[in-house]
Amino acid sequence: MLPGVANPIDIHVGTRPRLAHHMSSLSQEKLGGAVELTFQKIQKY
Repeated sequence: MLPGVANPIDIHVGTRPRLAHHMSSLSQEKLGGAVELTFQKIQKY
């Protein structure tokens, strides 16, 4: 993989928390707790 080029799998996995957040209307903090990630990691992804 070339530096700076996103892996298609990473792109797909990265969209999952965003999709779950939009569908559930949860706060980022509650979504993070549900998927066992910190609030900061939810913001990052």
